[in-house]
Amino acid sequence: MFLEHIPSGSRRALKVSLVVGTLLSLINQSPALMQLSFPPETVARILMNYLVPFSVAIYSQHSLLREQTAQEATSTEGQN
Repeated sequence: MFLEHIPSGSRRALKVSLVVGTLLSLINQSPALMQLSFPPETVARILMNYLVPFSVAIYSQHSLLREQTAQEATSTEGQN
């Protein structure tokens, strides 16, 4: 499966964006979805519903890893 080649952090972010993006799309774009009306503005909004949660998840993971690396470097310096 293609997901095996994606890093675990990105897989997690992809799963989050699929769940959150779908819920946001159902809530915010339900009239267009029920009418099966997809003008370019609606398509852009739906895509943003997936892109924003993905970006937030990736940013959060990156920030956490950077913080953990800094803490490990500080604790290693204190031992020397």
